[in-house]
Amino acid sequence: PRWSRKVLPFWDRYLDSWDTIFAFGKTLIDRKMEELEGQVERGKEVSGYLSYLLASGRLSLDAGPISLTPLGAPLLQTSNTLSWALYHLSRDPGIQEALYQELKAVVPADRFPGAEDIPKMPMLRAVIKETLRVYPVVPTNARVFYEKDIVIGDYLFPKNTLFVLAHYAMSHDETYFPEPERFLPQRWLRGHGSPHHPFSSIPFGYGVRACVGRRIAELEMHLALARIIQAFEVRPDPRGVEVTSVSRIVLVADKPINLEFIARPG
Repeated sequence: PRWSRKVLPFWDRYLDSWDTIFAFGKTLIDRKMEELEGQVERGKEVSGYLSYLLASGRLSLDAGPISLTPLGAPLLQTSNTLSWALYHLSRDPGIQEALYQELKAVVPADRFPGAEDIPKMPMLRAVIKETLRVYPVVPTNARVFYEKDIVIGDYLFPKNTLFVLAHYAMSHDETYFPEPERFLPQRWLRGHGSPHHPFSSIPFGYGVRACVGRRIAELEMHLALARIIQAFEVRPDPRGVEVTSVSRIVLVADKPINLEFIARPG
């Protein structure tokens, strides 16, 4: 509640945390700008996604937090999702082996996985989808419908109604996901599992207000997970520690996720 912001310390801590994130992002962009300017002065060709955004004017250094969202938001999505994916793969050797065999069949041992390989690896995509279903990074979201009254079914919602979107509850609905608490990537494979509603799991949102960094996050998650599984066998914490999720604005682990990475031969 607004009245608590002057009484309790949490609101100021929240704002300070965001200031730290944006200051760090600006430091990285400033450093990159200096690097790009130096390359241009030396007559070198510049490339890369950040270079494209800066050169095309699509990323404004004066826009502050909004302009940093496409770069910062995917980091949160990627780190959380990869942690959970590796946690479950370590606890299910069968799924991990199936993913490894898929990687071996698609990506030669002498090169790293690339973006062009992702469409050929349905198990890889299924693992990421299932991880985002079980652990949507943002468990709830909200939007105010400013434009007009809206009718949904037999209910009338007047203009300026606040809608809360319960992503976690939606993606754990047994109607569409039998055994919703189980990590079952095969439910996303063609010819397996039961059909589910296309809006039953939308971890990035949908429409014009969907996550602007979605494509970057998806690319990072797929390539990072593919490279890790290509290079390592992942085993669970030998102490047998169980990890569960808790909501702290975003969905996070209730304790550190500790894993063992065993280098694969060759």
